[in-house]
Amino acid sequence: MKLLKLMAAFAVSTFALCACSSGEYSVDLATPTTVVNQNSQGPKVVIAAVTDNRQFIGSEQRPDLPSGKILSPEYKARAYARLKNALNEQSGALLLPEGKTVASVVRGIIIQAFSDSGYNVIFDKNASTEDAMVVAVSVNQFWTYAGLKNMNDDIKAQINVDLYIQTADGQKRVNLKNTQTRKVLTDTKTLYKTTTEASLANIYYLAVQKIQAGLK
Repeated sequence: MKLLKLMAAFAVSTFALCACSSGEYSVDLATPTTVVNQNSQGPKVVIAAVTDNRQFIGSEQRPDLPSGKILSPEYKARAYARLKNALNEQSGALLLPEGKTVASVVRGIIIQAFSDSGYNVIFDKNASTEDAMVVAVSVNQFWTYAGLKNMNDDIKAQINVDLYIQTADGQKRVNLKNTQTRKVLTDTKTLYKTTTEASLANIYYLAVQKIQAGLK
């Protein structure tokens, strides 16, 4: 009898562990296709810092706001999409692989945009940056979600990034913002991933466009 009780307790605890852990999936994002390939020996630029300023909440009523079951620092740094279950409720999330964060992905996109626009991106901390443009990046929004009214509600990816650019002439702010929408026939993790990638690609293209226009 004791053995049966122990087995039952083990089965319950195992199910609970699986239910908690299986809701989060490690899914990487592809890098946007380069549209410009110029010699990157032009003006110097330093990407000083990229800060993830997204505000996470736990409200089921606002799927458009970052949320999660357990809002650990690692989860908040890596999470970029919230999934939903067969009951049309938020359940589970997509996270970047270990070692990658939303901030690091955005940093890579901004570096790529400057490099592809002919800028000389400085990585060496010991290099002279006296005549370099200094750029700080704020990630205000980077979230993919589906509406909760109907099972086939559209999936939306929303990215909003500010570039704070310091030059000898002063500081300016350049905003990069994009929303991508996908119609849903079958709700899958792949759709969340590809919708996010489409929005990320548009942020890259917009950055290249603004950089080449003089960051106006």
